[in-house]
Amino acid sequence: MTVLSLPISPADHGRPLGVIATEHLGEVGRLAAARGGLWIGRRRVDAATPATGGETLLVRLPPAGGYCDAPLTLEHIIYEDDDLVVINKPPACYVSDTPWDTHGSVLAVMRRLLTLRDGQPPVLHLAHQLDVGTSGILVMSKQSRANAPLQRAFAQGLVYKRYLAVCAGHPPATTEVITGHGRAAGGRWRLYDQTAIGQPLPDGQRIKLAHTYLTVRQQYADAALVWAVPRTGRTHQIRLHLAALGCPILGDERYGGPTVVAGHRLPHPLLHAAELILPHPTVGRPLHLFCPPPPLLLTIVARLQRV
Repeated sequence: MTVLSLPISPADHGRPLGVIATEHLGEVGRLAAARGGLWIGRRRVDAATPATGGETLLVRLPPAGGYCDAPLTLEHIIYEDDDLVVINKPPACYVSDTPWDTHGSVLAVMRRLLTLRDGQPPVLHLAHQLDVGTSGILVMSKQSRANAPLQRAFAQGLVYKRYLAVCAGHPPATTEVITGHGRAAGGRWRLYDQTAIGQPLPDGQRIKLAHTYLTVRQQYADAALVWAVPRTGRTHQIRLHLAALGCPILGDERYGGPTVVAGHRLPHPLLHAAELILPHPTVGRPLHLFCPPPPLLLTIVARLQRV
């Protein structure tokens, strides 16, 4: 992400921030203003917000590749009722707003799709998160009455989640990984020794428990298809735990995974949320959901089977 700073002169006082960004940066500024990339300090501001002389307008721009909308259609919906909508999230798209964009996320695009279908905008809330590169089951509420029960179910470990991952190397046939988890001094997520759980971190948080069950579904020559069942929901948990075993997920460049496999360039980790069981937030009955893997993961698995 690129951040540009535009000091606001006394002459610009009261003028719309979007106009100022466009005058200084041209089409880049206009797009940033239209897509929610304008900030004053830590506060996102609308393009129509009047400028205040002496402040600094921050224009947050997307990473290389520019703006893009999550490639969703209504066919990505795998379950829906009055309270919930569940989708098969494509890989390589953000679930919620980013500092540079409020229009292209899964949540924003799904709101637009449902508005066009139903004639009125829905009130959608995310029940949980998936990494930008992770595909698969993503649950959203459509009614405020569902929010608290959903949040409670995820927070209390009442939701069973199973992921498919394609990793490098030869992981143990079955293993349980228990570690500490938190941010390092540089801000990146990392693992800590289990004995450090509860200790404070530089950012004011504490080291938390991270717990994952891993089972090899299929071993290949130098890679494996793995089932991962996280018992806690820490950021990058499965990716970190497989990397700690010396078996990083294919395509996971951040944690040491190879990015070219069987002649294919992998733009994201091959990690897929394949199965989820949760108590329905209003009815109470168990809701059991399955989700097929994306084409790239299936292609890589087919190639590995032939090696």
